[in-house]
Amino acid sequence: MGQTFEELIGLHLDDLYSAALCFTQDARRAEELLQQASIRAFHEYRRARDQDFRRTMLGALVSTYLQSERRLGRDPLAPATAPGEEILYATAGREFEPFPDPGTPGYRLLRNWIGRVWSLLDDGDRLILWLADVERLRHGIVGEMVGVPEEEARDRHYRARLMLSQAAGRALSERTAGGAEA
Repeated sequence: MGQTFEELIGLHLDDLYSAALCFTQDARRAEELLQQASIRAFHEYRRARDQDFRRTMLGALVSTYLQSERRLGRDPLAPATAPGEEILYATAGREFEPFPDPGTPGYRLLRNWIGRVWSLLDDGDRLILWLADVERLRHGIVGEMVGVPEEEARDRHYRARLMLSQAAGRALSERTAGGAEA
């Protein structure tokens, strides 16, 4: 016999809370979001037990987040740019540098820079970046979850990665130029 809903959610609770915290940027809202998404996922789980539980739960979390934001009059997937403003995607054919090991100099400085940039990303880009990079979902699945075309999910993912990459470069440059200890 398979695992119960409670057993399954227990296996993923920490990761799901991290995702909710990433989306909301607020601990109280993250807890509320996770509770609401758990109820939604429970009903999904009862209907289709053969589906991938983590993906079902993540889908419920994303849907619940988007609905709660829209109820508050916000659209987290609205373009972050003003009409007519162009965004340059300078990532074509470019490999991203791997994140340094925790024991290397500059790790904390880099982590702090990324944390600052992470908070500057608009809600939709942060959501898409999390789903694509942390959850390792394909752009088509990310687009399906958040309700945008695959190409838009891909473009926003790369734009967010570029911002993080540029912040990492600035952090390392400052460390090298300033000689500060991390």
